[in-house]
Amino acid sequence: MQIADTEPTSAPPHRASVAATTAPIALVPRTRKRLRKTLFYTAMAIVPGAVGAAIGALTRSKRAGALAAGTTLVGMGLVRLQLQRWWSDEPTFTVEQTFGAIEVRQYAAYVVAQTELTAPDANAATQAGFGLLFPYLGGSNATSEKLAMTAPVITQRTGDTWTVSFVMPAGRSLASLPAPTDHHVTLAEVAPRRMAVLTYRGRFHADAIEQHERELARSTAFAGFTVTGEPAFAGFDPPTTVSPLRRNEAWIELLHG
Repeated sequence: MQIADTEPTSAPPHRASVAATTAPIALVPRTRKRLRKTLFYTAMAIVPGAVGAAIGALTRSKRAGALAAGTTLVGMGLVRLQLQRWWSDEPTFTVEQTFGAIEVRQYAAYVVAQTELTAPDANAATQAGFGLLFPYLGGSNATSEKLAMTAPVITQRTGDTWTVSFVMPAGRSLASLPAPTDHHVTLAEVAPRRMAVLTYRGRFHADAIEQHERELARSTAFAGFTVTGEPAFAGFDPPTTVSPLRRNEAWIELLHG
């Protein structure tokens, strides 16, 4: 996915534009995230008490019931931490088709905050880029506005340079986002595009990223697709998420035809 191929416009110098669109950027419907939150927190309010009451009745011990309720509540809290992406917005897309493990998706436009840097590999670039971009979300911007973290974090290599990007929250456009105060951070609008995507689990170490990008390139070529630009790594989970639960993706843009 080509995040960095921006063109100059009349916008302020901290903003780059990939597309001419000025409308608010759409992400995956927030109703899905709200529904997940509602269901999960309703469950957190009901399930621990129910488990505690059941264990207490079975054992005829209030202490055992309270311990079971507390353990269940802690366990549900850990599940919430491990699956943070379920509560995060991500760019809107539709799946056009699948072949093998590959999905062909049509993405709507979205805005990113991005930074360019040099690094030995994708893992190092992602970590360094995260450190530069996260303060922008935390309020290190022209209006001190705090912005929600979304998914994924996108890392792409072009030549000797890595571009790391954060997708901006739902409903925000270039015009409505605060200007970065760090000159290493810029804003860019990514045009609608058609992507081939390979989803996989595990830690996003450099070897795994490169292996899945090669697999994606082979699969798209075998299926007769024409690609453009370089592959990108998309990570959807924080480092605290255990490997089997992580959602990672390899992306590459497809030419329409």
